Amino acid sequence: MVCRLVHAISLSAAGTVVVAGALVGAPAVAAGPSTVPTAEERLYDAGKVPGSLVASAGLERYPRELTRALARARTVDDAERAAEQSSRAVWRAAVQRVQSGTDGFTADDRPLYWTRLAMIRAVRDWRPGFAVPDARRAVIVTAIDEVSRGQRRAPSGRTVLVTGFDPFRLTRDIRQGNPSGAIALALDGTRIDTPSGPVTVVAMTFPVRWRDFGAGMVERAVTPFLQPGPSRSVGFTTVSQGRPGRFDLEAINGVWRGGAVDNEAACFRGEAPVAGVAPQWTRSTLPMRAVGAAARGRYPVVRNSEIAYATETNPPVSTTCGLPALDATTTTGEPPVGALARQGAGGDYLSNEIGYRVTLVRDRLAAPVPGGHLHTPVLDGLPADRSVVDSAQYRANLAAIVAQARSVVAVVARGERG
Repeated sequence: MVCRLVHAISLSAAGTVVVAGALVGAPAVAAGPSTVPTAEERLYDAGKVPGSLVASAGLERYPRELTRALARARTVDDAERAAEQSSRAVWRAAVQRVQSGTDGFTADDRPLYWTRLAMIRAVRDWRPGFAVPDARRAVIVTAIDEVSRGQRRAPSGRTVLVTGFDPFRLTRDIRQGNPSGAIALALDGTRIDTPSGPVTVVAMTFPVRWRDFGAGMVERAVTPFLQPGPSRSVGFTTVSQGRPGRFDLEAINGVWRGGAVDNEAACFRGEAPVAGVAPQWTRSTLPMRAVGAAARGRYPVVRNSEIAYATETNPPVSTTCGLPALDATTTTGEPPVGALARQGAGGDYLSNEIGYRVTLVRDRLAAPVPGGHLHTPVLDGLPADRSVVDSAQYRANLAAIVAQARSVVAVVARGERG
């Protein structure tokens, strides 16, 4: 069933997102006891690569300084303030490093990713001389996780919103980066001149974790930028890594999660948990012809409208990994009336879901701005020797991807049509 719902979205005093009185989601907290690292956090200990990436970027001071600040804290409130300050500082440092080009590398998202996990580990290991309830420690972890991604910022002036993702599938190759995260760092705070005046890029990143999306992290982060008012963003581009050799402009997003494993070794198959009446599909309003004309470079930029749908009743939600694929019909046209989403043009993983969620916020707020999802080419070029974390080819490929993505965002910021 395809439903149309336009409702106001607001932020409650507690910072959660409310849609027509329905709670979208409280801040996500780590599963299990707050002193126990998650499966993703334990990846930091998988060899020397994570620590070497942090050290090579000069970011090792942030976990160390946070550990010292926690040791000095006399209350949980002191600890939370210290964590937020460190998290804002490490985001600014990562952005500055990428944009300064002092190391000759146009962009690299990996050092910030691993630094964040080291900072969270510092909170998990913190044992002060006063009681720290699990819930409060989890709040501090969440603060680090969100603030160090460029989230929790209020809009100011004319902006264009860009989102990226963490590295993923790290059990296959711990060295892997994500070009969408690098794009976010490379563009955050940069200015784009337009006929209507300058527009500032506000970029943020998101985890590759089902639970955070289900808890409303995306809506909390982007809603302030799409709400009515003089500071509403002029447009948005959600970005993730897609298939080899091409950029895809995804025309349509689906509400379905296909069950693939995330960075916490968790799986989820079923409709994405969304507050209120959720449509099966949302659509991109990016000016695709204008983007294709402007964002030329090493990789072709292609409009992708291929989706998959079903007409039978949805099976129950499952968190079991490795389930067989469900039967579905593929089409490049509009889904039939009543069709149930099985894949958006961007697939059935979190890249499709962030496109779905942000365009749904746009639709519910009736925000007349262009927006949609961009899949980058797969970032390749890592050497066969797994002790070596990059190469000239890896850097060149990433530089080319970032340059073309910058052109895409500029088209959106300028309000071009087509």
